[in-house]
Amino acid sequence: MNAMKSALPFGIERIAATAPMKKANSDDFSKRSCVLSAGTLSVLLALAGCGGGGGGGPGGAPSGAAFVYPSSLAAAIPTDTVNGFVSPYALDTATPELVSVPQAGLSPVPSTGTLVITVFAIPLPHVPPEASAEPAFVVTYDPASLISSQLLNSPLQNLCPDCLKTAIAPATALAGGAPAGDVIFTYQDPNSASFPLRYSTLGMWSKLTTVSPTRWSEVGGPFSAGVLTRGIDLPITGTASYDGFFIGRFATSDTTDPSLPAGTYIVGANAHVEVVNFSGVGAVTVSTSNTHISQEMDGGLLMGPVAEPRLDLTNTTLMPIVRTSASSNSFTGEISPKPNGFDLGTGEIKGSFYGPPAGAGPPPELGGALAIGSTTQRLVGSFGLKTP
Repeated sequence: MNAMKSALPFGIERIAATAPMKKANSDDFSKRSCVLSAGTLSVLLALAGCGGGGGGGPGGAPSGAAFVYPSSLAAAIPTDTVNGFVSPYALDTATPELVSVPQAGLSPVPSTGTLVITVFAIPLPHVPPEASAEPAFVVTYDPASLISSQLLNSPLQNLCPDCLKTAIAPATALAGGAPAGDVIFTYQDPNSASFPLRYSTLGMWSKLTTVSPTRWSEVGGPFSAGVLTRGIDLPITGTASYDGFFIGRFATSDTTDPSLPAGTYIVGANAHVEVVNFSGVGAVTVSTSNTHISQEMDGGLLMGPVAEPRLDLTNTTLMPIVRTSASSNSFTGEISPKPNGFDLGTGEIKGSFYGPPAGAGPPPELGGALAIGSTTQRLVGSFGLKTP
């Protein structure tokens, strides 16, 4: 169950600016699945009026660095790197068991008109060699024509009532173009009045498996994505704080805890970066609090939410900032439950800063993905935060 070290490459290929999503009723499966909408990426990354100023941070700035961001990703230039992180998983709903799995990563590139996500073959644990992976597929999401709705009984409804939406888009097999089932997206609405995002997005996707025979009923992956802050534009001194939300999926087969029935749950929480220190190598710490869970029920409904502080998380070590001067940045570290939490061990967390700093300020947004778990319990999720 400790496959998380290789479980966080990105899986989104093309991102474009399109029209806002429509509201409509969703079916039961979309209510049940908490997975980020591809369409959100196109809305969030429609960078109208996002031309930047000089890079820098409190107390100092990179020498001569300046942001130049297009009004639309359709006109993006090579220095506008669109990327992120995903934590792929396979889910057996009968046990239940959720296992982090490795997945080949892709480099997202700007496009026009639609958002196209390509997911490479996902290895499935404990299946015959002749059916060892969910085949690669492509899903096209057009928020102008697909419908979306609020996630009912969302675990964030008490923390951010208008944050989470769901939508569905059909997938086609990468080889041959045959139908490959529907992909369900549940995502942080970028136009949320409670928590709008401008440069990044977060959430999860999931899809029923097409492999037979296999006990793994679904594949999916929480993810964070956006326009990365160029490493050269990160502050070299000063500190900043960030706040936002965490969205995840939790599975437990532990039958010894009467307070938490075995099953699968959608997870929502506040997410915090108390202090980012940009000096020297730099250091980031991420934590979550006010965790709530909504149980996934038969029929595609969610029940809840209820508080579950045993899933509050915190960094076990400071995460250094890796700066790739002209294109990107990242940080990687370890995450674990807070004291008195579930015995999930230590997992991996990866993330980046998103967007151009305004004047001499810090990058406006931060996000990433994580995976953590034991032999009977596992949590995967993504987080998105911004400066006050």
